[in-house]
Amino acid sequence: MKRIAAFVLVALAGLASPFAQNAGLLAREMPASGTWALYVPGAIEWKAGPDSLAPGAKIAVLEGDPSKDGFFTIRILMPDGYRVAPHWHPKTERLTIISGTINLGTGDRFDATATKALPAGTYSSMPPKMTHFAWMTGETVLQLSSIGPWQVVYVDPADDPRTGRR
Repeated sequence: MKRIAAFVLVALAGLASPFAQNAGLLAREMPASGTWALYVPGAIEWKAGPDSLAPGAKIAVLEGDPSKDGFFTIRILMPDGYRVAPHWHPKTERLTIISGTINLGTGDRFDATATKALPAGTYSSMPPKMTHFAWMTGETVLQLSSIGPWQVVYVDPADDPRTGRR
């Protein structure tokens, strides 16, 4: 019995070593397929958001590449009061609110009074071409998973930050 207990302890110690080594893995380019990806919240590297979002948003790519075909997961950090004009995506968009509150509405016109407050912990799955808009209460972090390439299509082209007309 003592031999079994000693073996279990040695085996567990051997398992702990790779976990301790990988715990230092920070948000950066995705590791090779088949390896463990671990992102500790305080160590995520945020970069300027994509051109398809208004200035002020930041992004961290956790898995895959949102600009290419295939599954991806990103986090988007938006400051308090940040607004996203009515838009849609060609593929299903799955969101989990990590922190803050996203006030989400549907339709072709931005109406802050017609939104539903979605606090941290909320999950949403929106079908392709569902027109929606949002504004943030507090600094808000969303985790978004979809199939790339990720596209944001604004209802009113004048709202598209890529046009330079904002």
